[in-house]
Amino acid sequence: MGKHPILLRKEVPGHLANRLQAALWREAVHLVAEGVASVADVDAAISEGPGLRWALMGPHATFHLAGGEGGYAHFMHHLMPAVTSWWSSLGNPEVVPELQRALIAGVQEEVGGASVQELARRRDAALTRLLEARQQEG
Repeated sequence: MGKHPILLRKEVPGHLANRLQAALWREAVHLVAEGVASVADVDAAISEGPGLRWALMGPHATFHLAGGEGGYAHFMHHLMPAVTSWWSSLGNPEVVPELQRALIAGVQEEVGGASVQELARRRDAALTRLLEARQQEG
């Protein structure tokens, strides 16, 4: 089926991929709630940035490449202090009705009237092409 199994070494609530997705989404909601960026700009920051790289390899391997010739070890030594300095400002937003309305309005503006069915069709077509390209690359 083209699926890639993962091995969990310890049980946690929720699926591993969904937990990672939830952590990123929590920060995306926080950034909108704090007025840092619009819903569309937060989405673009992911889909046009790490989302492209993460479609090919996960965050650990991506940061291994970010370390240059020294790999992950160099990344840890050179860039990790900056990255971890951001962690204390990551948000834990309270998703009150007002924020929910703002998020919904932001998504509606972002998709420009496209139906859920049309968005799913576009996504699925692009995912098919991406999976085919990944398969060709090995």
